[in-house]
Amino acid sequence: MQFIILDKDFQTTGSIGVFNTLLWYRRYYSPGIFELHVPAGYFDLINSGRYLYRNDRTELGVIREVNFMRGEKGEKTAYCKGYFAEHLLNNNVICPTFSRAGTPETLARAVVEQYIINPASAARKIRNIRLGAVRGGGSSITLQNTGDHVGDRLYDTLKTQEMSQRLVFDYLENSLTYEVWQGLDRRDSQDKNSWAIFSDSFRNIKNAQYDRDESDHRNFAYVAGEGEGSAREIVEVDIRQGPDEERRELWVDARDLQQHSDTVNYTDAQYRDLLFQRGLEKLADYAVLEKVDSDVDPAANLVYGTDFDLGDLCTYRYSDVNIECSKRITEIQEVFEGARRTLSVIFGTDSATDFKKIIRKETT
Repeated sequence: MQFIILDKDFQTTGSIGVFNTLLWYRRYYSPGIFELHVPAGYFDLINSGRYLYRNDRTELGVIREVNFMRGEKGEKTAYCKGYFAEHLLNNNVICPTFSRAGTPETLARAVVEQYIINPASAARKIRNIRLGAVRGGGSSITLQNTGDHVGDRLYDTLKTQEMSQRLVFDYLENSLTYEVWQGLDRRDSQDKNSWAIFSDSFRNIKNAQYDRDESDHRNFAYVAGEGEGSAREIVEVDIRQGPDEERRELWVDARDLQQHSDTVNYTDAQYRDLLFQRGLEKLADYAVLEKVDSDVDPAANLVYGTDFDLGDLCTYRYSDVNIECSKRITEIQEVFEGARRTLSVIFGTDSATDFKKIIRKETT
């Protein structure tokens, strides 16, 4: 594993062959984060760099913070940290209004094309980003938005159909390719892909932490659009598994979504679809927070990157507390400290990870 520092034009400025600690956190529903601790002699290199490329990964790190410190005993340390390249999409907001119907992939590609790759103002263009191949899949929705950051808005939209986005870096081409994607189904209930079963009986997990929190859970939304009083358009969004499930309601003020304007002219059915999609996205913010966090033994029967990877839907069993579930891998945390490697896999959804909390973790 080698690290290469790139400038703002993706030109190589130097490489790092020796490091002390690496935290490389890949995430499915938000940009990943990284932190690299290096000998102090590399400080000038990382301080003048813009990007961090890891030659065994397609993710590209965007350096946001660099630190040099000399301790009381004269010891010197240096590190850099930041986000993965998907965070660059948040450099731009959706302006003017975007309004269109289509699959989440079609809409995401259109947003990136309009506000990132070929915006009306050339000053807004983010260079070196291009669209990748169309993968297909997903059911049609309607998206209307003004003012949200591009990356955040697309993550929220794609999440409603368990999809994600990524910018794949090509070091030789100096390019970032935008893709909408979805992890593989590796549950033991299907026969299309090889199974990925994580279980204490298979000895491929070292520990387990299960968390479930439904304190803020909501499963039924009233989404209110245009109009006043009894004439206001209100759409109901019910995501309960059945009528016997406890109903927890949410009011969503979606007056910003317009049916008719200078740029849009929706039919009644299309406008209700638009309000329905807003309701799904808002309810996703109030989902039951349920996750299983385990250290995975990389030397066991499942090979990371081959038998399982970020985004895959897997089977998880832990007999001690009688946990058995099918969950998508939403985060993979790779930690390297000297010759020691730790691989922590998070299944399911949890509240957004606090970036500062993670990257300030002290190393030993």
